[in-house]
Amino acid sequence: MILARGTSQVLCFPRLILRFWVVILAVLLFPVALVVPAHMGEALAMDVFSARDVAVDVTAGSATNARKAALANGQRKAFRALLERLTLRANYGDLPFLSDARIAELVSGIEVSDEKTSPVRYLAKITYRFKPDAIRELLSQEGLPFAETKSKPVLVIPVYQLAGTQLLWDDPNPWREAWAGYQHQESLVPFIVPKGDLADVADIGPVQAMAATRKRLDTIARRYGAMDTLVAVAFLTVDPVASRSSLDVSVSRFGLAIQEYTNIFSFTGSHGETIDNLLNHAVAGVAVQVEENWKRDNLMQLDSRQESLIVSIPITGIKYWTDLSKRLDSIAFIRRKEVLSLTRSEVIVGLHFVGSTAQLELALAQSDLNLSQGDTSWILRLEF
Repeated sequence: MILARGTSQVLCFPRLILRFWVVILAVLLFPVALVVPAHMGEALAMDVFSARDVAVDVTAGSATNARKAALANGQRKAFRALLERLTLRANYGDLPFLSDARIAELVSGIEVSDEKTSPVRYLAKITYRFKPDAIRELLSQEGLPFAETKSKPVLVIPVYQLAGTQLLWDDPNPWREAWAGYQHQESLVPFIVPKGDLADVADIGPVQAMAATRKRLDTIARRYGAMDTLVAVAFLTVDPVASRSSLDVSVSRFGLAIQEYTNIFSFTGSHGETIDNLLNHAVAGVAVQVEENWKRDNLMQLDSRQESLIVSIPITGIKYWTDLSKRLDSIAFIRRKEVLSLTRSEVIVGLHFVGSTAQLELALAQSDLNLSQGDTSWILRLEF
């Protein structure tokens, strides 16, 4: 480890002693300051590689056999759900089918809740945790591109156009209600739907949302702890003769995404289908596409040449550096980090990563780490 000397002036003996003990204390308290593997932060990454509350319900000749079959069934469901979460929908048909024994080798642990048994039946909700490195290796061997960076929550601004009016905070707004009822917590892109209270009304209106007024969008996003906003404008058309409704949806994502975009969707209800069902179907379709966009922007490139960045990290103390270091360890794109110099106010770190610098910046931002290019070097700061 190379210690920064600060200025070229000769340090007096007491200051040399102080500098020595600062470095010793730093090494004792956070030994990761040498060279560390990129994935020591498995606890943070584990959420992405887990399938939570998988429902199982099996009847067999005995409770023991029912439980054994339920655990195996749940394991298969969890494994498939995990692979679908990490990969693109275009590749679902190529996902591997493994034996129960092989899947079990990829599981690091399980948690059982809501367990109920009878002499011949077993019911429970089971959380399966998979080994991240083993899953990465499997997908790489299968030649399947995958993403594992989880987005910070995205705030949905649902504008509903009906009969020449634009509804946002109005009650009812069935488009907002459909988004509020959408449940898919295992997604890499979690959604937040505003409550529609007075603060929301003051922050932004439907016309401002449709005009993508960034100051307004950023204001409401910050208040909800979101990094990006998703303006989803739905236009409903009802054909009373055919007893059928259609929905045109424009979706625009703004914020720190690698590339801001707008997608256009059209959904047509079946004969006699309720408008609520059509709206729910549209929400699910839009959410899937938003997640697909996110995955494409964050696909891992494990076989690509590693890149390196030297970054300067201003620190305010040991706790600050320890917290920031743990967050770095959770970033999938970072393969290795090494501390090049350390003082009481600054750490110089070499980051070795795969993918592009833009992907690295986006991944860091999801852990509240801001990477920016200064006058002479890259600077990394923890944002509160």
